[in-house]
Formats: sequence, C-alpha cells, structure tokens
Amino acid sequence: MKMQDIKTLITSGTIILAVALYMIFGKTSTEEDAKTTTEQQGIIAIEQVEEETGNKRFEVAYIKAYDGDTLQVTVDGKKQKIRLLMVDTPEMNYNKGEAQPYAEQAKDYTMDLLANAKKIEAVYDVGPETDNYDRLLAYVFVDDVLLQESLLQEGLAAVRFIHKPNNTFEEAFREIQQEAQDAKLNIWSHENYFQKDGFHPEVMN
Repeated sequence: MKMQDIKTLITSGTIILAVALYMIFGKTSTEEDAKTTTEQQGIIAIEQVEEETGNKRFEVAYIKAYDGDTLQVTVDGKKQKIRLLMVDTPEMNYNKGEAQPYAEQAKDYTMDLLANAKKIEAVYDVGPETDNYDRLLAYVFVDDVLLQESLLQEGLAAVRFIHKPNNTFEEAFREIQQEAQDAKLNIWSHENYFQKDGFHPEVMN
C-alpha cells in the first residue's frame, strides 16, 4: 500500500470517528439541554394558560408573602392580595396559634422564589377574578414557571378550594400532586396530615 493511500485512510478514519463522536455526545448534550429547558419552563406554560382561559397575563410586583399560597403585590401601582388558585398550603397562624407543620417551609419557598424573580406575571381563570375577601384569584408565574406547580411538586401544597369554572387546570394539578404523594414529599410524608377538609396537625402528635 502506498504512503499516500495510508494517509488517506487515516484522514478518512479520523473524520468518521469525529462524526461518530459528535453524533453520540452531541445528541446527548442536546437532549440534556432540552430536558433542562423543559424543567425550567415547567409543565404548564403561561401561553397554555392564556390560550385555555382566554385571558392575558399581567405583571405584578412582589411585596410580601403571608404564607405559601397568599401574597401581597402591586398591580398597576395598586396594592393587592393574590390567593393562588386551587392550592392550599399549611397555615402560618392556625386558629391564631402556632404555624401548622410545613407552613414555614411553604412560606419560605414562596418568598425565596418571588424575592429573587426577574419577572412575576399572573393570569386569571375563566370565573370570578376575586374571592369574598377581595383577593385576586390567579395563576402566578415566577420567571415563566407556575408557582402552584412548583409548590405541588415540592409537596408543600395540596389541591383544594376547587370552585368551577375556576378549575381549568385541576386535572393537571392533581397529576402533579400525585407524584409528590407517591414520593411522600413533605406534607405527604405523614399519613392523613392532609384530608379533604384541610390539614390536621393532630395526626403528627
């Protein structure tokens, strides 16, 4: 075999090897990037909420959190309270007493996300926009990730207070909750702590 032929074979082999390595590791990297992007965006996208409710997002500015599911914000310069739709976190001041188990964790989790957010947006569902306490009822997105979804994934909230027709994403919420239940995360690590009528701290004793 001539030297030129050997050089050609070596060059061709190197190119083929480089292409093969790119196909293997390049694809894996792309898949990981896609996975990371999906995780960052969450399961329920704000565009999906807008489409299914027919309502447009609006920006809010965070002031403080009362607990994991209730916040104070400003909307167009006006102070408002927002009650997160369809989720319930343990109460900070249960019967004017001590915080319920996991109440502080849920509040801290919500506060950390909101305080460090680059943008916070909210979307109404198709029903009433306020409750009996004049709190806004909304889906709240923190840097494009739904806050309700995050709380449910962490096992710091339960699906509750379902009032049709403000329940467009009830099924999706219950699926997310089920994963946290199966993993026995936080509030789900204690059997019967959460029941249909709310949280029962007495089962922890």
